[in-house]
This record gives sequence, structure tokens and C-alpha cells, in this order.
Amino acid sequence: MLLAAVLVLMGPVTNYASASVPSWAGHGWVIWPVFGTLALLAVGLTWFSSRQDSEPEPAPPTPLPPVPPLATVGPASLRAPHIEAELMHGRQPELDRLAHLLRTPAGHFAVLCAGGGMGKTTVAAMLCAEAEKTGYSVYWTRWQNIEFLQAQLTQVAIDCGLPSALLDQARAGHGNLADIVWLHLARTRKWLLVIDNIDNPEPLTPTSEELSLYRGWIRPYGGGLLLVTSRDTSQDNWGPAAELLRIRPLNTTAGGQVLLALAPDSGTLSAAESLAARLGGLPLALRAAGRYLTEVTSRYREFTTYQQALDQDLSPLLGPEQPDATDPEVARHVVRHTWELSLNQLAEDRKPLARPVLRLLSLFADAPIPRDLIGGDFVQAVIGEPVTEGALDAALSGLRRYDLLETTDTAHGGGLSSDVTVPCLVLHPLVREVNAYILSTTSADVPAWRRKVALHLMSRARELSDISQSSWSRARLIAPHFELVAELGTDGSLPLIDARDALEDLAALLSDAGAHPLQLTLRRRAYDMVRQVLGADHPDTLEFLSKYARALRAMGDYSAAIDRHREVLAERTRVLGPRHLDTISSSHHLARALRYMGRHVESADLARDATSALTSALGPDHPETLASRDVLALALDSLGSHEEAAEIHTAVAQIRTRVLGPTHPRTISSFNHLADSLNRLGAYAQAARLARETVGRAHEALGPDHPRTLNGRHALATALHGLGHYGEACRIHRDVLQARIRITDDAEHPEAVESREALERSLAALRDAGH
Repeated sequence: MLLAAVLVLMGPVTNYASASVPSWAGHGWVIWPVFGTLALLAVGLTWFSSRQDSEPEPAPPTPLPPVPPLATVGPASLRAPHIEAELMHGRQPELDRLAHLLRTPAGHFAVLCAGGGMGKTTVAAMLCAEAEKTGYSVYWTRWQNIEFLQAQLTQVAIDCGLPSALLDQARAGHGNLADIVWLHLARTRKWLLVIDNIDNPEPLTPTSEELSLYRGWIRPYGGGLLLVTSRDTSQDNWGPAAELLRIRPLNTTAGGQVLLALAPDSGTLSAAESLAARLGGLPLALRAAGRYLTEVTSRYREFTTYQQALDQDLSPLLGPEQPDATDPEVARHVVRHTWELSLNQLAEDRKPLARPVLRLLSLFADAPIPRDLIGGDFVQAVIGEPVTEGALDAALSGLRRYDLLETTDTAHGGGLSSDVTVPCLVLHPLVREVNAYILSTTSADVPAWRRKVALHLMSRARELSDISQSSWSRARLIAPHFELVAELGTDGSLPLIDARDALEDLAALLSDAGAHPLQLTLRRRAYDMVRQVLGADHPDTLEFLSKYARALRAMGDYSAAIDRHREVLAERTRVLGPRHLDTISSSHHLARALRYMGRHVESADLARDATSALTSALGPDHPETLASRDVLALALDSLGSHEEAAEIHTAVAQIRTRVLGPTHPRTISSFNHLADSLNRLGAYAQAARLARETVGRAHEALGPDHPRTLNGRHALATALHGLGHYGEACRIHRDVLQARIRITDDAEHPEAVESREALERSLAALRDAGH
């Protein structure tokens, strides 16, 4: 028998592979005719290939393919925001110009530029609504960091039909991802892509290049329109292909219409126009005033009385005339004093906590803030005043009523299943900016407040579990705010070791959750912090460079990952010597990255050496040794040595079962790998039985959407396909594909591609079988 029939959970873990060979291989009269036939076949294929290569390639098709509808499994962040009807006044000239560009981009892209609070996002969202009505596919993303934008734009190209083979080329280092994405968009028509809130274009370009060369992630190509919103109004920065539309304050008539729509019972159109002029036509200030006027407890319920109260504060600062809200400093004064009236009213309504809470929230990043982060005990510890949960709820409710704060009832953690939701608090960027400025200029406690916020974030991150969907969702939402932890770790306000460990622990959790862009951002930030404080050659710096390289591999940037791993390996070899454990660990991680690039021989050689050295230094049962043996077995499997791979996976599974237990994530990974090897050996019945039992344990211990559970289901579906159960195989492959895309937010992540290709094979087999 080629394979053992006893499964792991039926008793001791056994060796599924043996060294026996088929009986026909021992007869020369069979071997030589077979080799001769293969040689003739190879010659024929070579001749046919040369004929094919000599023929000219067909010209690319002239017509531009339409964009398919946005995939239902695509990330929710690609949806345009909803716009309030009350705010849709006075922007028709801008919309007409954008609509013309949308129909005929002619090698241009659009930049809506203005200071904060001017309504750039509103205008962009209005265009999106009109574009959808006329059959355009609309995509919307908000700037967070370059890794997030790269993932989002890649998703856009995938939804527009980008072939997976081209993405594989980029991952293997044979092409530039930005080139591949934009060349595909250049061949595709009827799309609108909005990138909101890019205030600094510099990170969008390759190192030391001007954006105007258009070789980064902003390009004037395509059968659709790229629309950017930004505070940067410089034509030189955006380049000659940028069509800059400067958003101006609303005129008196439009501003009055907005106020009257928001507060229809507060007076006449003439009075509304007068107040709109006093507010400089700034949309954000108009909205804040409108919300104030409609509150039943507000002292000033009419346009005229509100303006009189406002004049007492604004006149000394801005003079008696209509202020120029295009000046950012003037705009800040306008909205600040508009908000101060609302905060004063909240204080009179016995909600004095509203003002310090708003200042505190401004210290967080420009991203949703999980509501459960902002508890009474935390707020009390920061501001130094007694705070009850009831008073805090009342303050947050008041801020929301006056439009100083938004809440999201169901803020998904990005790609998780629909039943995982986290209520969040959201500040407008200008609200955040102005309140942070006020805090910094009126209080000496800002450094202490920032440190307490960072420590609170670190404490809450430590409470998260690495196998909980709820924890994954919260980890995704907390991650953007960890920039503060990195800042304070860099300037010495926090101990470096504490900041370093907090960033690494959260990055590891995000890795388990499949949140690769966020993981990459955190690990790059942690590496930058440690390098800046300790220097490039410090052992800790090299360790964090290695972890950054692993995050690059998880993102599918295999070429860059290999470069970083080689850098670490060379430096560790020079400083520590080739037999130091850290150096050997670098070899192990380089071997893993090489396998993804298809360089299996080099990967196997490195992994074999690393395994031998780790076994001698740490013993055969040490986690590092087992991880290296895993990489070796995976490389051998890719080289076709399935029996040897199965032997190693069996041994590792046995050790991990004994040491870690049968439901530990690493143990489950070992059984998944073993099932994969059995499938490659053609032992489908054994693979199916093992995979079913492994999936059962993983589902119970880790949850249905954990990556290891999905890996086991993929192995099960592959085995069922091999057994001829094509219908069941299709169902499982389809479920796994949808889950992998949902969790990773990446329809072309290697695991999603694996699932899609397997599903296509099973569907083809099902059709061929006549079903």
C-alpha cells in the first residue's frame, strides 16, 4: 500500500507516506519504450511551440470593454457616501464641469481642491450619484495610507476585469503593480473613481519623483475619470494633466437655501441669506448652524438672533463684513465660533462634558473611533474630572445633535461577516483639526492627554483575542489610531519597548485576521520607529525589518519581501555569524518567500539547512524547528516530492498534537498541510476523511471564517473533486472563495485566486459529467 489507512484522530498519528515504488518501475522492457515515447513527444512540442512563437500576435481589440457591476463581495469602502438633500445647493457649475470630464476625460483627471469644510466630499458624492444613474460603475475610497490605497485600487481594477495572471506577475517581481492596474483601467470605460482627502500627494509617487511624471498611483489614463479631493491647490504639484476645480464658498443665495432647508422654521429666506453671508458661505459652518437652530433647547432659534450672538464673537476677529472663508485661517475662526455657540448651549443644557470630550476625541486619528473605547473611567482619567456613564452618553448625544459628531451604528471591521459590527464615533476632519488646535493652544495638559490616550489604546489592544471575529473587527478599527503610539515611542514619551511590543502584537493579530494592508502599515511604522531610535544595525531593528518583510509577503509583494529578507540575512550573517539562531531564522523566512516566487529548489535547500541547524540548537520539538520543517515540506510538495512532504507533515502534526493540543491553530495548520499532500498523492479518500475531521475541530475552536478553517475546507473540497463529488466540491469552493475575499478585502489575494481556480475546475468537471 502507498498510503497508510489509519487517521490521526482514530489513534496515534501515523505516517501517511511510504518509500515503496510501483511494481512496473522495476522492468527495463517497460521503462525504455516509455522514455522513448516521451522524448519524441518533447521534440514535437518544441517544434510546435517555435511555429507558434513565429506567428505575429493578434492586435488588441479596439473597443473598450464596459465595466461589470461592482462585485457583491467587494469591500464596502468602495461605495460612495450618501449625501443629505439639504446640502445639494449652489454646486451646479462644478457638477457640470465634472460631468463633462466624466464623459470625455481626454487624458485628464480632476482635482476638487479647497480648504477644510468647503464641501469637496459633498460635491464628489453628488457626481457619484449622477454617474450611477447614467450607468457608470462608481468606486470610492478615502485616503488612509499608501498600502490601503494600493489594495483599494487593485480591487477596483479586479472589479473591472483585471486578469489574475497579471497580478501574479507583479507579485513575482516581474511587473510594477501600479503600471498593471492603470494600464488595465486605460482599456476600460465608464467608471468613476474617487480618492477622497489626499491632502499630501507626496506618498503617492515613487521615491524622489514628482507626481507630475504620473508613474505612481495617480495617473491621467483610462476610459473613466479619476477624481481626487484635496486641500492642495497647486497645479505644479498635481501636474499638467490635472484639471483643478477650486471649490468656493456658497454664494449668499445658495447658502440661504441650505440654511432654510436645514431649519425651515427659523425665519425668512432673506434672514437665512444674511446669516449665510456672515458665516462666509462655508458649508460646514452652515450645517452646524442649521443643526443648532432646530434643537428645541437652543437659546437662539431664529436666524436673526443666532447671527446677533455670533457677531459678538466674530466681529472683533473678522470685522463687520462677510468673511473670506477661502482663507483657511478665516474658515477655522468661523467654524470654531459656530461650534462654540453650540458647545455653550450644551453647557447650559447641563452637558458641560461635551466640550472636553470633543477636545479629547480630536487626539485620535482621522478614522472611526470604536464607541467602547470611550468609557467614563477613561475620560475621567484623562480630563481629571468626575465622569459618569450617563453624563458621557448625554455629552455624546448632544455633540451628535449639534452635528459636531457623527455615529455609525454598524461600522464593520472591514471584510468580516455581516453579523460583526462595532458602533463608532466619527469627527469631520476640520472638526478634529480645529479642536486639536484649540486644545494645544489653551491647555498645558496636551502631552499628558496624548500619553493617556496611547496607554489606553495599548491596554485595550492587549484585551483582544487572536481567534475571535469580534476581536478582529476591533483590531482593524483600533489600528489607525496606533500612529499615536508610534509617535510617542519615537519621541520618548513612551518606553520604546512598550510601544514596540504593542505595535507588534496588534500587527500579529491583524495578520491572523487577514488584514494585510493594516498589518503592513503597522509593521512598517514599528520598523521606522525602532530604526530611528536604535539605528539601522541594531538587532531589534533587524528583527522588525524581518517582520516588515513578512508583511510584504502576506500582501503578495514577494519580490520586495525577498529583498528585505536578503538584507536582514546578509547583515545578521556579517554581525552575528551564519550559525546564530537569528541568522538561521532569517534563512527560514527567506525560504518561505522564495517558495511563493516559485523558486522551490532554493527554498527547499535553505529550509533543509535551517531545519537541520534549528534541530541541533533547539531540538526537534521547538516551535521554530517545526515552523522550518513546515516550510521544507511545502517546498518539497511544490517540487513533486509529495511522499517526503507527507512524512514531514505527519511528524510535525504528531508533535504539535502532543505539545500544543489538537485544536491549537498551528496543529490545525499541520493537518491542513497533510491533507493537501494526500490530495497531491491521489489519496483522496484519506484526504477527505482527515480534512472533514480537521475542519470540524477548526470550526469549533477557531470559528467558521478563520483562515485555517477555510484552508481545511479548501483541502476537503479538493479531495471531494478527486472522488468525483463535483457538486459538493463546487459548493465548498464557492463558500471558501467568498469568505476569503470578504476577510482579506482582496479578490486577487493568492488564496482567493487558489479558490477561484479550484472552483472553475470543479464547475468544468461538473459540466463534463453532464450535471
